[in-house]
Amino acid sequence: MCTHLQKRGSVYYFRRVIPVELQPLFDGKKQWMHSLGTKELAEGKRLARLAGTDTDGLIALAQQRIAAGEVSRPPTRHAASRALTEDLIAHMEAQSRIDEAHEEGQHRRKRHRQSLEERLKLSTAELSEDDLVVRDMVRDAEFRVTLANDQALAAKAALAETRAAKAELSAVEAAPLTPVSPVSGGMMLDEGVIAGWAKERNPRAKGVDTYRSTARWFYDRAGRIPVANITRANVQAFKAALLDEGTSAANIQMKLRRLRTLLQWAFENDHATSNAAAGITIRDNAAASNRRKEFDLVSLRSIFGSAVYSEGQRPRASRGEAAYWLPLLALFTGARLEEIGQLRPADVQLLGYPDADGIERSAWFIQITSDIAAGLKVKNAASERLVPVHPELQSLGFVQFVTDAAERGAVRLFDELRPNSYGRLTAKWGQWFSRYLRLTCKVTDKRMVFHSFRHTFKHYARHVEMIEGISRQIMGHS
Repeated sequence: MCTHLQKRGSVYYFRRVIPVELQPLFDGKKQWMHSLGTKELAEGKRLARLAGTDTDGLIALAQQRIAAGEVSRPPTRHAASRALTEDLIAHMEAQSRIDEAHEEGQHRRKRHRQSLEERLKLSTAELSEDDLVVRDMVRDAEFRVTLANDQALAAKAALAETRAAKAELSAVEAAPLTPVSPVSGGMMLDEGVIAGWAKERNPRAKGVDTYRSTARWFYDRAGRIPVANITRANVQAFKAALLDEGTSAANIQMKLRRLRTLLQWAFENDHATSNAAAGITIRDNAAASNRRKEFDLVSLRSIFGSAVYSEGQRPRASRGEAAYWLPLLALFTGARLEEIGQLRPADVQLLGYPDADGIERSAWFIQITSDIAAGLKVKNAASERLVPVHPELQSLGFVQFVTDAAERGAVRLFDELRPNSYGRLTAKWGQWFSRYLRLTCKVTDKRMVFHSFRHTFKHYARHVEMIEGISRQIMGHS
């Protein structure tokens, strides 16, 4: 659609040529042109569309009058001036007044905007409640724009990668198929590939075992094929075999994803000519219905009204005070289970900070960090963070609990937790909590698990309109 928009200097103008046969009716004028009074492209387009609609009406009315014989096409400029009807003149004058009023409004709003921007630079104590709300809205909007831009760039990169993969697959599929007999030589998935991938990526021991298990599943169903000889047909046959065995779609998806990761490493390191599993997936129709969800109020009352909290019980498998504090900390911090379970007394600190007015204050914080030497691990770089200790946790005695642990020389806050064979401190405790949640607290919805405390934190952060950037930082999202 043509908007009849032009830019002169930094200001946008409306310009539209009058049809030649109608120019005599408009006193010989060849075009309409006037300033739209804005330097913003979006606003200029909007105003140009409005002006275009008005001039459409003028042109249509002039054509109707000629067609109806009310006026004839005057041969001269002066005759055209006499033929221009009073209502057309009035319409044009009214449009001119509207344009002037709009320009005046633009300038007036500009002054108000500048005034508001200066006011929002004041300290928190100097701002009214309304101004504080506006400032929060502006910051929230700026964060969403930044996040949207980041997501758009990531999506663009992912799309380019997908297109490249599809082009490669098309070329492979178009090539004539030649049967390849399995051979004994060459690098194997469950040996050289996993060893090389693990050395480069440095995953947890459990992660290595899960990928090695996927390689064994593949070989049990497709035969021991060197990675260089694995074809798409082999991967498709593996997927079909899993389906025939009744394996769930979610489990198949997980195995295909791990196989795809290993074959991608082999391809990138010149052990294979392509990733034979690229693009091979399966639809999981139950994924949405099985997705974890936040605890509802009934479930929260059941958990925190149970014997651990109401009667001070500490079942043997609950590992002492871990039974009491781990759910509470997860609810009030949104942290992951292992992040809480590995905390040391030194990780809870009283720190100073300047508030929005530059006044020095102090508060208790939980430091979630990675320290390989001390056995502390986090999910990714964004997971290292400081989390404020909620006042409710302080009133329940958490800071005193930390102080007592430090005085007795405890290495960790929850020193009764014991690591499993993969070094995960909270694995066994998580199994106990799952049983406690279902059997004692009677929370039977399988979508509600310990990780639901993290979803609950996120849910209530939105409910109280916490700025999204702050909630993401507290939770350790990128």
